[in-house]
Amino acid sequence: MINIVVIKSGNDILTIEASGHSGYAESGHDIVCAVVSALTGNILNGLKLVDVDFKSNIDENIPHFSVTVPNDLKGTKRELVQIIMKSAYMGLKDARDSFKKYIKIKEKQND
Repeated sequence: MINIVVIKSGNDILTIEASGHSGYAESGHDIVCAVVSALTGNILNGLKLVDVDFKSNIDENIPHFSVTVPNDLKGTKRELVQIIMKSAYMGLKDARDSFKKYIKIKEKQND
């Protein structure tokens, strides 16, 4: 099971974490893990394009991924970061809806 935790402040997404193996198929053939990996990896690419400081942690041995964005961004940069985070979250929810037995999502409020 892949466990995803989304930490929000109001409507803003501050952190997305994903950990675990889906167990859908053997390593190298697991489309559920591939989808989650592509979506989470693309968060990092988007944040680099926006040129925002963020914290990330990736451990392929567990596996574990997390990314946290600053809560004090303003203006266009904040809007762009939230588009990236919310778009990824939408994709993760779509993946969960397609593979309910393999992905679990929990949402937490930070405030």
